[in-house]
Amino acid sequence: LNLNDVQSGVLNIIFRIADDQGLLLLDFKDLRAITQYIGDNAKSFQNQYGNISSASVGAIQRGLLSLEQQGATHFFGEPMLDIKDWMRTDANGKGVINILSAEKLYQMPKLYAASLLWMLSELYEQLPEAG
Repeated sequence: LNLNDVQSGVLNIIFRIADDQGLLLLDFKDLRAITQYIGDNAKSFQNQYGNISSASVGAIQRGLLSLEQQGATHFFGEPMLDIKDWMRTDANGKGVINILSAEKLYQMPKLYAASLLWMLSELYEQLPEAG
């Protein structure tokens, strides 16, 4: 999203508020909606979470809009992509290799970076420690 430290901090606050209030962020539209809601009601969250400036919320919204223009609403939506769908074995117990064709995705650097970051974090969270 090309955010500076302050803007990244505000984005972390947005995720924290959503978590504290039990709000599920299932897709990209949910993230845009909660960002708008928190921006509109920043004063009510200020005592508990700290300053949420409208300039930072605006920068986050512009970054989200940039990703949206690259197709993020189609990529980060429902049904959720399951990383385990890429890891299978055949009838003989041998691994199946999946190749991610990303010629078009590669031409959209922000979306490409976000998708690779998501994929690596999912692998880290879901695969067992192998030593």
